[in-house]
Amino acid sequence: MVSKSHRKYFYMKNRKVSILLLLFFSTMLASPPLAEAQDKMSVGGLVGASSYTGDFNPNGLMRRPGAYMGGLIHYAMSEYYGLRIGLGAGNLRGSPASYNGRLMSNVSYQKPTAFNQLFFDVEARMEAGFLPYDPLEHNPKKQSFSPYFALGMGLAYSRGAPFVQFPIAVGIRYRVAYRFTLGAEWTFRKTFNDKLDGWENVRVSPGTGTLNNNDWISYIGIYLTYQLSPKECCHELN
Repeated sequence: MVSKSHRKYFYMKNRKVSILLLLFFSTMLASPPLAEAQDKMSVGGLVGASSYTGDFNPNGLMRRPGAYMGGLIHYAMSEYYGLRIGLGAGNLRGSPASYNGRLMSNVSYQKPTAFNQLFFDVEARMEAGFLPYDPLEHNPKKQSFSPYFALGMGLAYSRGAPFVQFPIAVGIRYRVAYRFTLGAEWTFRKTFNDKLDGWENVRVSPGTGTLNNNDWISYIGIYLTYQLSPKECCHELN
């Protein structure tokens, strides 16, 4: 079994990182640009599918997907860059029958079993567009879409405990109407958590982590946002 010293070490490590992330989110939400520049903010919702990659599914993407949905707030720093805060919930599914390798563990009572587990997450990330984009553009002949790339950090909760996640996303956004943006994206979240599937790998020693710690959460879906700028804030027609 895992020793008490090992459990205490990993608990304290995750707790410290969680506190730092909570401070990071609080700073972003309270910052003057997000609180005062409403003309650059958009709100919306997203739906899609989430999947798990880990000990029971080391290679396949979007295998045994589950539902995912959430909401988001986006702050446009410029036509190329933006900040985004998201909150979501979904479920992960997996089965040891899909993995033909050897599952190593030092927990003697542990048995590999199929799972269907809920999770909740919150994230903050920076987005960089490859083309200029503005949802307040009236002229349909102007640039109406842009691919983008995003990096961030966040917290998630599953199986009775919080854990850290680092999202990496690629997507594309399209202005379907004045103020309205339709987007599609694929997000990969490195969790630094080896228990999403309920299977705990061999622990080496405090400070060295676990063997085969490869649990990820991926999400693919679409979202729709609405720009909150005042009505008098409009672009002139050309």
